[in-house]
Amino acid sequence: MPQEQTTDDKATRRRSPFRSNIRVGASLDTEVLQRLATDHPEAFVKRVQAMIDGRTPSGERKLSWSSIRSLQRMFDALWDVKVPVEVELPTGGTRAIAASAFPIFSGLLTIAGMQDGYDEVPNIGDKLVSEMEDNKRVSIVAGLKHTDVNMDEVPPEVDFPEIGAGEKAYHIRSRRNGRRISIRAEMIEENDIAGIVSRVNALGAFAADYIEELTLARVTDLYGSKGTPSEPYVLRPDGTGTALYSATANTPGVQAPLGTRVNTNVLADETDLAGARRLLAAMLNDRQKRMHIPMSQCQLLVPDALVETASKILNSELKPGSVNEYNAWGPGGQWRPELLSSPKLDDLSTTTWYLGNFPKQFKRKWKLRFEYMTLGQDTQAFLMSRIAFQARIAWDCEVGATDYVWVVQNLAATTAPTPSD
Repeated sequence: MPQEQTTDDKATRRRSPFRSNIRVGASLDTEVLQRLATDHPEAFVKRVQAMIDGRTPSGERKLSWSSIRSLQRMFDALWDVKVPVEVELPTGGTRAIAASAFPIFSGLLTIAGMQDGYDEVPNIGDKLVSEMEDNKRVSIVAGLKHTDVNMDEVPPEVDFPEIGAGEKAYHIRSRRNGRRISIRAEMIEENDIAGIVSRVNALGAFAADYIEELTLARVTDLYGSKGTPSEPYVLRPDGTGTALYSATANTPGVQAPLGTRVNTNVLADETDLAGARRLLAAMLNDRQKRMHIPMSQCQLLVPDALVETASKILNSELKPGSVNEYNAWGPGGQWRPELLSSPKLDDLSTTTWYLGNFPKQFKRKWKLRFEYMTLGQDTQAFLMSRIAFQARIAWDCEVGATDYVWVVQNLAATTAPTPSD
């Protein structure tokens, strides 16, 4: 079964998404580094990692690519020194090998640089999903669908009726992606440290950007709920791609009697939030009974074009334009949701906004967490193209909806957002 993760797990993943395939249980003196690799090869990886993890009083890493003063000296000192490492195998387990200290050292620096590049990219996507891991290409998230007899009292002479339970299943697919960089011998000879740092940081930043954009496109069902729905759908009940947001009653299912979309609901004041809340208040559970979705546990998701308006509504103690009338959506109000916004949403729509409990409805599935690999100068790439070092990250991630009753879409008119590609 797919494994879900807690909020603490998500925070840990955010802090450290990149993991070396090498298991390790200020300026740099190259000669000291060479002696460490030569005299203490078993401790080389652990000692280098400790230096990389260390921080200066200003918060910078004690050892990074920027610490290197001469790439050529580092290459000359380490390329022919072998150190023992354990690498994880794709089939599981590990294998002990002896590898050149140069790509090992370069790889550890690169992981740290990718991590820093990744962390520099702001995101809100982590707050909109529940994380899960599953190595299947298509994950099936099953839940119980309860059935019950309509009895409000059980007489003493009658047996208690049994609640029946069937299965409802939502499919979440996978999406493979990744990027790599190459450091040529010319970059080492020319001591192009800035070029290496920019490439390494770009790997981490690209990964963070991609995951954020994927997450936002899915929770808004950009493709599946447009005027002419198409793949990829975020909602796949029993594997069938289905539009998540609709203004039609009982669509996408009978648990949404008023639909999941409010047309002509421009976000201007608290009455527009109330219009979205009414749809959420009408949602039904699988026994066709009203649900209780506390607004205080919900998120208000808006593009940057609407964030000032949303902020005014949520931070006003009184209703704007009214005299001494309490604002239930304001500070301390019973309906005040968490405000989330990103300029990336403006690329999808500058007027569409959303209200609901997103993590209850959306799961971000990792078939493959960030995987990192390096190759050194003792490869055919060096023979053919003088590539001294290569680094690659790969991942497989997709977002799917496992229900349709927790989030409402609000359009300024009646036209759904349309992707530009």
